[in-house]
Amino acid sequence: MRISSKAALAAGLAIVAAGAAAQGGTGWHGIGQAVAPANAATVTIAGHGEPRDREIMFCVEGHAMRLNQAMLHFQGGGTQSMRINERLADGGCSVGKTLSGHNHAVESAEVTYDQAILAGGTVHVQLFVR
Repeated sequence: MRISSKAALAAGLAIVAAGAAAQGGTGWHGIGQAVAPANAATVTIAGHGEPRDREIMFCVEGHAMRLNQAMLHFQGGGTQSMRINERLADGGCSVGKTLSGHNHAVESAEVTYDQAILAGGTVHVQLFVR
């Protein structure tokens, strides 16, 4: 199957629009995303954070989802456990959560979720920082 350049451009613009909606001129910017498997209860998201980041926000695209907890891994070896405990609508984001410690460069996040809500759907879980 051949994809036209118009279809590829439209897909690219949709991804950019989702990120722009989350940022909304508030300084939030995306650092990673991953597809949450419907048959699991955890997704690992690779991140590319910076030491100057102070807050993190979790967003979902593709289906409503309940996020429970996250274990953040920072560059240099630190970790932070974080309770999310929010049901997010498709296209929704959690409240901003404060990053602890001195180095806030998020390297990855292991996020737990309620897989029953997915009902076989596909969801992208996204990380945003500011």
